[in-house]
Amino acid sequence: MKIWGRASSVNVQKVLWALHELGIAFERQDAGGRYGVVNTDEFARMNPARRVPVLEEDGFVLWESNAILRYLGTHPLAQRRLVPAEPRERAIMDQWMEFTTSTLLPPFISLFWQLVRLPEAQRNSDALASARRDFGTALAILDSRLLDKPYLAGQNMSMADISAGTIMYRTRDLNLLPSSMQGITRWADTLAERHGFRKYVATSYEELRAQ
Repeated sequence: MKIWGRASSVNVQKVLWALHELGIAFERQDAGGRYGVVNTDEFARMNPARRVPVLEEDGFVLWESNAILRYLGTHPLAQRRLVPAEPRERAIMDQWMEFTTSTLLPPFISLFWQLVRLPEAQRNSDALASARRDFGTALAILDSRLLDKPYLAGQNMSMADISAGTIMYRTRDLNLLPSSMQGITRWADTLAERHGFRKYVATSYEELRAQ
């Protein structure tokens, strides 16, 4: 199995973390950002959207990080399950993965762009304020779920926790998580103890910082 994508991409990180949790061997090829590759015809034949990550396995190609997570969750080589077998529990997992894509991730990306990718002189105060507000709203929804549930799908860790949890390292590193959010804090602490999180997620993003 081969994963195309730079290690500093949060969408690539979620796939690498999942592979580690499942015990599936893989190799990774740098692509995207300063590494290029995504603009080549070869890459476009794999993913016409020219984005990472892309999974390649025995002639099978899959892109979109959450689709990759769902595929890996039931992979025959997986040494554990991260996709619930019970249909309603699996639907709840899917719900929180979709929430991550539609509601949680967009304002986080805007904040990360303003605070990290842009020089301070080029930051937009209105865009920053709007992203902070929207991210705070999304975090509050997440926190309410986690106040009485150990994981997003319920009692067991699932791909929803990897999908949403991958941004927690940068969220906390940038002081974007209010201390009042006890549910997220407890959950993020639990995820941060996992070896795959420490190896693939809690890593430097200095290469992304504006010079």
